[in-house]
Amino acid sequence: MKPLTHCTLCGSGNLRPVLSTRDYVVSGENFDIIECNECEVRLTTPVPEPDEMDRYYESDKYHPHSSGGFSLSDIIYKVVRGIMVGKKRRWIERFTGVRGGRLLDIGCGTGEFAASMRDGGWDVSCVDSSENARKIAKDRFDLEVMPPQVWLEQDCGPFDAITFWHTLEHVYNPEFYLYRARSQLTEKGCMFIGVPNFTSHDAQTYGDQWAAWDVPRHLTHFSPTAMERLLDRCDLSLRNMRGLPYDAYYVSLLSAKCSEQNSLSALFTGFFSNRKAGADKKWFSSLIYMVRPKSNDEG
Repeated sequence: MKPLTHCTLCGSGNLRPVLSTRDYVVSGENFDIIECNECEVRLTTPVPEPDEMDRYYESDKYHPHSSGGFSLSDIIYKVVRGIMVGKKRRWIERFTGVRGGRLLDIGCGTGEFAASMRDGGWDVSCVDSSENARKIAKDRFDLEVMPPQVWLEQDCGPFDAITFWHTLEHVYNPEFYLYRARSQLTEKGCMFIGVPNFTSHDAQTYGDQWAAWDVPRHLTHFSPTAMERLLDRCDLSLRNMRGLPYDAYYVSLLSAKCSEQNSLSALFTGFFSNRKAGADKKWFSSLIYMVRPKSNDEG
């Protein structure tokens, strides 16, 4: 592992400590969260080397790469995922104005969303770093999922829509991923980026025990300001932003487990997170950023 001395997004050495937390899912190891005073992104430090990172995903408790368990959080995760696949499809078709186009799902996990889009008439390509998740997606949905290095080396576009559902926070170089994705959009194509939001009410409530820090799997942590600055550097324009209200309940339940609080208090936290977000989106637990290349702003 290596401690960070410079921001991995803007390169600034002007960093400040924010909090210390630990890996509540797999290792129990301690990590720090620091903030760049220039671009306001938050970062996990120290950073595991790529060949070390796999072991932090090797747990049945890590829902996106597993076939699922039967705990309350497992059940809620599966129910919410089922609800959201339909909502995401409607958002994509409404925002792009396309039905049955080409979709690239980066960080597809076990393939539920990609399979739903395929079944809705879309030509779907998928990317995921987890060998186990790729196998589940193949066995369960007959999806062929590329490892990231294959996608990064191939020109498999253009796509009408490219999705990063809770993916960008996991990658070592978010800026490179966005540039690469941007180059594979159609002229009117759009990107949809869903990430946790550290300015949310639930993040403020749980502090270092907020489950969406999810160290060290989450390397980069975003606020609306930090995301807009990253998009600007990637020549991308934010066109719309939506909250993910169900995430507030799910993340609060996981956070309550980390802090040994009861589930009822977590549900109240999720409720108040969404209630505050009704007045200001910065309070949403997670946000979806709908973006287009700046050159297509007139579209």
